[in-house]
Amino acid sequence: MAEIEEKEEDDVEDEQEESVPPSESQALALKVRQEANELAAAVAAAETDEEKSKTFFRLIRESCIPYLPCTLRDKPAELYARSYEAVYILARVNLPLCVGFAMHQYNLAALATLPVPAAPEFENRRKILVDSIQRYKTLLAISSFGSNIRGRGTPNPNVVVRENERGEFVCNGRKNFQSMATNADLLLFSGYLPGDEMGMFYCQLNADERVVPGASLFAGAMKLTDTKPITFNNLVIKRRQVLSMEEWLTYHVSNYATSWFEALISAVYLGGACRALEEVRKFGRSVSHDQEKLLSELDGFQLEAGRLALKHRSALAFGMSYGPLAEKYCRAVIDGVPEDEEDGLSSDLMDVSGCIKYTTTAAAQEIVNGARALIGTRSMSVSHPIHALTEQICFGPLHPIIPARAEREEGEDMLGEEEYMGWFPTMYGGSRP
Repeated sequence: MAEIEEKEEDDVEDEQEESVPPSESQALALKVRQEANELAAAVAAAETDEEKSKTFFRLIRESCIPYLPCTLRDKPAELYARSYEAVYILARVNLPLCVGFAMHQYNLAALATLPVPAAPEFENRRKILVDSIQRYKTLLAISSFGSNIRGRGTPNPNVVVRENERGEFVCNGRKNFQSMATNADLLLFSGYLPGDEMGMFYCQLNADERVVPGASLFAGAMKLTDTKPITFNNLVIKRRQVLSMEEWLTYHVSNYATSWFEALISAVYLGGACRALEEVRKFGRSVSHDQEKLLSELDGFQLEAGRLALKHRSALAFGMSYGPLAEKYCRAVIDGVPEDEEDGLSSDLMDVSGCIKYTTTAAAQEIVNGARALIGTRSMSVSHPIHALTEQICFGPLHPIIPARAEREEGEDMLGEEEYMGWFPTMYGGSRP
């Protein structure tokens, strides 16, 4: 009898545990994961590149994923984690589409989460833009900030913005790199104002004939990034489309956005590397050795595959570490910490994100190269996923900031007069001298 009563109590406890609903954060995580997996399956099932692109952008707009920055604007850590997982899952199926989409996600995340109490007008206009993106389910692209790379003696083609007599702003010039050039709805861009001040603006991307996309810059395996130059021919925008006319504010926002980009782009390339490892797993479990053992059962194959997997998971752990640091920075600004502490946090956040991008994209390249070596020549068949990944994965390190520049700057700092410590003093709980 006692055993029956004990069993009934256990059953009641099990029912109570099962009836506990997931928290709001858990429910959102499950929803994001489900939608990302369903979208990935639909893209994988599409046959042509054109069908894959149409499927991706149709379904991504219908999902909650592009609008996570709107719903989680007060929770940067959770926003980063959910965005990272979604982009990672999607990149396993199609890396170039995710390179383009990541531009929306990081850009909107940065705009939505950055507190700028010193610029209330910016905060108000930013809120209107973020809310409208969620309301109308639009995608936001971003043009390159700062000066474009050009040959010596070549005039700077960057966008110049002048105010006319009616209080409107007329934009002329060119941006050399624009992903999602034909698939996004809105475009965030920088432009030079009188006095060479850098401002920040946004406009309709594909609804104005004065914004002219050029020919695709990338063919082959990266063409689905939809990257093209954009030319502005007397584009007229209203004052409400001006986010910043002050250089300090423009660079403050763009620097924070750059840190989001450098961290989040790691999800794209590590997602591609994950796909390469999945191909190794399938290969190892389908090919037999002379001794009639599967390759996956051989110690040497396990060792080599394990090295790649450990490199991948270590890079993934590093890539996912950015979110809590972004939240720490945002919380410090909201709490009104001393200026030197805020500056230290901002500087360290940029350093950490740069290290994430540098380390993870290099690791992704090594993993794809290692996977190709394990699988052998069959991986170079045009129909094999690693054939395309071999071309795609090398783009990771080429995103700003390129390795050569980062290495040169680090070398200069390390070889300076002060003792080298290599630490991030403010971001990880210390203080700057």
